[in-house]
Amino acid sequence: MTDVPPTLSVKAASPYEAAIRADTLALLIRQSFPALFLSLAIAGIMCWTLWGAVDPSAVCTWLVVLGVTTLIRLAMFLSYFRAQPQGQRILAWERPYAVTLILSSLVWGLGALYLIPKGETMEQGIVLFFLVGMLGGSMVTYSSHRAMTIGAMTSVLVPSTIWLYTQPGHMALGMAVASTVLMAGALRATKVLADALQSRLLMSYQLQHARDIAENMARIDALTGMFNRRAFIERGEQVIRLCERDARPVSTLLIDVDFFKRINDTHGHGAGDLVLKQVGTLLDAQFRKSDVCGRLGGEEFAVLLANTDAVAATALAEKFRQTVATSSIPWQADTLSVTVSIGVAAESYDLESLLHRADMAMYQAKAGGRNATVCQPISVHSIAQNKKK
Repeated sequence: MTDVPPTLSVKAASPYEAAIRADTLALLIRQSFPALFLSLAIAGIMCWTLWGAVDPSAVCTWLVVLGVTTLIRLAMFLSYFRAQPQGQRILAWERPYAVTLILSSLVWGLGALYLIPKGETMEQGIVLFFLVGMLGGSMVTYSSHRAMTIGAMTSVLVPSTIWLYTQPGHMALGMAVASTVLMAGALRATKVLADALQSRLLMSYQLQHARDIAENMARIDALTGMFNRRAFIERGEQVIRLCERDARPVSTLLIDVDFFKRINDTHGHGAGDLVLKQVGTLLDAQFRKSDVCGRLGGEEFAVLLANTDAVAATALAEKFRQTVATSSIPWQADTLSVTVSIGVAAESYDLESLLHRADMAMYQAKAGGRNATVCQPISVHSIAQNKKK
């Protein structure tokens, strides 16, 4: 017997269990809709084949009952297609689907038992032939959901099989045994098919999860949990385009931790990492969710402020500077105190230009003694001098 893939363990599948169930049900509904009309066609062919050997009123009664259950099932399908549920909302349709499926299958199984001629071996074989055909159809149609496959197959074939076991003669017994063997083989096959599908769905979710992790690692700074340079620029460009479209102001802050090399040299890189984490935490706490915060590299951070002019951006930058300056960071037996220098730029919808101007303003803040906030514009000549210093 084919082994179940290791990825199908309960522990591995549990994070995706609901999603896999929803995908399985959606696939099941799509592939089983045509079976409604195929079932009616097969029922008509069977009744035509048995015509004359079975009471015509019994045939007509069964066809009417089957037609009613088919209409009920059709109404369920049409309601589902009209609602177009997405994601795990599909699971709300699992019970209505199962109830209508079992109802329709029981009508087939009990109806065949109702119609099967008593004492007519050939006609009994004909009925069993059609039921076995329905068994195979159920296995193929509902294979994505093993429980429903088993429910449909047993509802169709078990009533007539049990009845054949009660009939005298080796021919009836032979048909009953053959029906039992076929049903056992079909049940085994449904396990293999269902496990293969579940394994494939689980693998697709695991691969998507791995891709998401890889994408997240490519966009998120591992130390601070903030956007890295690439993600900051990508998200920043989107925010700037929205602000430009609505003619709203946008500003940029460039933040640099003062004397960061001295912190590393004096206290070690662990202390430096802790300082960077603390600055990231303070940025996340002070600025809005609509603002874009990121670590551009080293000890340099940036904030893009949507719908914020230069005056408001400078006030926010100064507030943040004061927050950092008054914060203390416990480190082993010491307490670290750090400051930041902040450059502010506005009045542009070009992110590269904003960052460049904020960088020049930040250099002026450092040249003026650090722990300061400077807003662009400033003279290019003074910037060149400050950078030389």
